[in-house]
Amino acid sequence: MKRRIAFFGTMALTLAVGVMIGQIGKADSGSTPGSAEDPIVTKSYVDSKIASLGSGGGNPGGGTPGGNPGGSTTPISGVDTFKVIQLKTGQTLKGGEGTEIIVRSGSVTAIASSSGGLSDVSNSADLAEGAQVPANHLILVPRADGRGIKAVANDPYIMVRGTYTIQ
Repeated sequence: MKRRIAFFGTMALTLAVGVMIGQIGKADSGSTPGSAEDPIVTKSYVDSKIASLGSGGGNPGGGTPGGNPGGSTTPISGVDTFKVIQLKTGQTLKGGEGTEIIVRSGSVTAIASSSGGLSDVSNSADLAEGAQVPANHLILVPRADGRGIKAVANDPYIMVRGTYTIQ
């Protein structure tokens, strides 16, 4: 009787070890890295897909026939860029709707309207009439209703993108 129990115990243990080894082998036989069955994507796969999207899908090897996957670095016509201007002390710059302003140097105050002030996007704040405009902050003119900035001292340099008038 003891021999029979020992035999079945050994068989059960052998079977359990065999199942565990089989499961380990099955878990290790995953799909090939970078293939369609692999759930984790590699950087080269993502780069190749981005390059093919950039070229319109016509060239599956990359973005350009020369193999430059980075795309174009030439400016797109019609897209506004920042213009650097210098205001004289006492001059005002009034922006159109959506005009972006960055004060690089000098002292500048906000010009508000009855509808509100300027939006300091960098600080998430509203700049009321006469408020000091911080240097290197992105300022947004929400409406073309006379809002803008006034140069107070040191002939400030300003970066502007959008429509504006200087008085």
